[in-house]
Amino acid sequence: MGDPLRTHTVSLRVNAEEYAELERRKAATGYREMGAYVRHTILAREPPRAVVPTLNRQAWLMLAQVSEYLAQLTRQLPRDRGLERDEQDTLRVALQEVDTEVRALRLGLLGIGHPRRGRRTANKQVRNGGARS
Repeated sequence: MGDPLRTHTVSLRVNAEEYAELERRKAATGYREMGAYVRHTILAREPPRAVVPTLNRQAWLMLAQVSEYLAQLTRQLPRDRGLERDEQDTLRVALQEVDTEVRALRLGLLGIGHPRRGRRTANKQVRNGGARS
């Protein structure tokens, strides 16, 4: 953002409760220095991403398999001759609804609440461990 040499100082006073909240948020994003965290938060177009815990990454990957399995089931419905057409349609809608919920859960595991960010952002975060420094 312009001049890389930082020559200006901005001072901010906070109380103990506010400082504790800043520390909590900084720690959740993986930043070590408060100045870097505050600078990024204020000047960045996107808020800093939270560190994705290993357990969440593992669950995210497992849910990817569940999502793929649901897609396979949905594709196989027309081949299932034991179901009437309206039963197939009802089952297809139900499977798609479950898949939508699984996808939302996967994004939630990454701390991504905004649906427009999509799977590419989520995939990139999981591969990168979700942290910024």
